[in-house]
Amino acid sequence: MVCVKKKKVMQPRLLVKLSDLSQSDVALAGGKASSLGELTNAGIEVPPGFVVTTEAYRLFSQSELPQQLQQKILAEYNNLGAERVSVRSSAVAEDSSSSSWAGQFESYLNVTKDDLVKRINDCWQSVENAQAYAEQQSGKSDMTMAVIVQKMVDSDVSGVAFSKNPITKNDKEVMIEATYGLGELLVQGMVTPDNYLVDKNTLEILDKKIQSKKVMLVYKDGSNKEQPVQDDVANKPCLDDSNIVELSRLTIDIEIHYNAPQDIEWALENDKFFILQSRPITTI
Repeated sequence: MVCVKKKKVMQPRLLVKLSDLSQSDVALAGGKASSLGELTNAGIEVPPGFVVTTEAYRLFSQSELPQQLQQKILAEYNNLGAERVSVRSSAVAEDSSSSSWAGQFESYLNVTKDDLVKRINDCWQSVENAQAYAEQQSGKSDMTMAVIVQKMVDSDVSGVAFSKNPITKNDKEVMIEATYGLGELLVQGMVTPDNYLVDKNTLEILDKKIQSKKVMLVYKDGSNKEQPVQDDVANKPCLDDSNIVELSRLTIDIEIHYNAPQDIEWALENDKFFILQSRPITTI
């Protein structure tokens, strides 16, 4: 009698904690999530979260998520200890050194438990809207996507930071843009942010351009709302000098880790910085 060994069937990895990811996990978690996992393990302050992987996308993006997977997603949500989360796309082609897909996919802020599964599906559906863009940019349209679920940061101030000046292309300067509230209005180009330039070697603040910040995005009464910025702070800097220096140092550390100029999204809550995204600068 011949004994035939059964091949071990690998179970798909449908959910993965951010802290279990590194830069080598792009195929499983997409560019954004793998970068956030890499930063988490490098000791950078990143909001905790988990990823619904590309394997889940391949299996379930065209159908309803199985109840068992929905229950696991909600269990991971409970483990975060957050009332609200952000739900963001993380495509395999996203945030690479050769291309940036900023603005091509849906993101949702301040999502509650009741809406979480729906918002994950909504992120997946936004892939269809990006197919034409993908073909236009590279001739390819394989937009396999993971989805990141992270504890929501209630940012007092938010913005972007560049470890190389994207305007002058000076690699000896950090450029910071900052605005009050959540960063979505800045990303969408709906507000004009404060602008700060910092010398990378000395951390001297070289220049400040302070704008009149008339509107901000906040979470209020169960939804994200635009509201006027109070008159007494509208024309004042969003960040004080110590904040600017701290964020510049953090930006430089991330550039050193990746050995490449970085475009970073950040948030400041209760005087603590969180990194929401870091990707190679593709416009220089």
